[in-house]
Amino acid sequence: AYDRGVPILFYYWQPAGLMAKYRFHKVEQPPFDPACWETIVSGEGKLCASDFLTAKLAIAVSTPFAQGNPALIEFFENVQFEPDMLNKAILRMNQDRVSSQDLVVGYLRETKDWRPWVPEQVAQRLDLYTQADVRAERQALFPEWSMTEFVNRQLVGLVRAYGSVFHGISDVMLRGVLLPIETAMVRTPAWLFLLLAAALAWHATRKMGATVLYTLGLYLIGAVGLWDKLMQTFALVLVSTLFSVIIGIPIGIIAARGRWLRRILTPILDVMQTLPSFVYLIPVLMLFGLGKVPALFATIIYAVPPLIRLTILGLRQVDPGVMEAAQSFGVTRWQMLTRVTLPLARPSIMAGINQTTMMALSMVVVASMIGARGLGEDVLAGIQTLDVGRGLQAGIAIVILAIVIDRITQGYGRSHRAQQRRQDEGAFR
Repeated sequence: AYDRGVPILFYYWQPAGLMAKYRFHKVEQPPFDPACWETIVSGEGKLCASDFLTAKLAIAVSTPFAQGNPALIEFFENVQFEPDMLNKAILRMNQDRVSSQDLVVGYLRETKDWRPWVPEQVAQRLDLYTQADVRAERQALFPEWSMTEFVNRQLVGLVRAYGSVFHGISDVMLRGVLLPIETAMVRTPAWLFLLLAAALAWHATRKMGATVLYTLGLYLIGAVGLWDKLMQTFALVLVSTLFSVIIGIPIGIIAARGRWLRRILTPILDVMQTLPSFVYLIPVLMLFGLGKVPALFATIIYAVPPLIRLTILGLRQVDPGVMEAAQSFGVTRWQMLTRVTLPLARPSIMAGINQTTMMALSMVVVASMIGARGLGEDVLAGIQTLDVGRGLQAGIAIVILAIVIDRITQGYGRSHRAQQRRQDEGAFR
């Protein structure tokens, strides 16, 4: 919003690099009032105006340590940093990739605010230490190359020029696709969803034991109070998989026929599959903001490469003799694709859909970091608060969902392969 010049009202905390990066205008409020603050926090009583609570940072040590190190305790009592200075220091560490050691050396060299904190002999030793350029050798060896500034400028320019377009796309995707599907999933009665899951599992595997086990696993997720989050996760996986199929299969079909397109796609798919999943969150977060939409786009980018690769592989492995036989009957290109090559490549394509679904599900926890709700939200909260039980419970739920989806999609792949074998055997006879 700042880069696009759009007015925004928010609250933030300091010290933080963001406070030094942008010029914000502080909205003045009445002085802090403990009674008003308690009313605001609790929501009980008549609301009144108050500034924010100021949190004081303290250094805590044990009594034996304090008694054994009086000089350090005196130093700790004298240290005082202003928020503005800390804001700039954090920004330099994040934006300019300055290490904490180099930052300290620069602070000791450029200012004298620290001299009253330590005895004079210590200050003199620090002066001698900071006179040496500890980075000279490293700077002489490596040139200062970095693409950070260029990428940031390009991305900020893109946001300023087309920010409204990206937000429009985000609204369409959110209100037109994601929210309706998620709402429908959440409002679907649990018994009906379990019944549909059981029917799908039976149709895919034809195994009663496996069907009962998969249904029981989903039931257990609801029994621990995670049913709504399961539906939110499943909706995100479902939508991202559908978009991956819509994008991946046509690209795979075209690339299977074009050698040059395959050569162009191969390094692109390599990069998409080898980049850490966190990297996808950075540009989509900048372009689309927080929420489900950037999580959806990041998931699609991460999950679509295996489907494209396996579609190409399946189509290129079709027996040329079968294609020649079909051509001898005068089939058109469309008939060749829909009635010959795609059915024969179906097992490989189904394997690609299976891998795409699994990779989409693996993004659930990562996507929760940018506002995508669901099971990953509980895993992230468990990590942040060291709530092992909560994180483990949500993690097991994700594993159960992954097993169910994996076995069902694999079952359909195996059933298609078995059906194809029977058709081939009948044709041979």
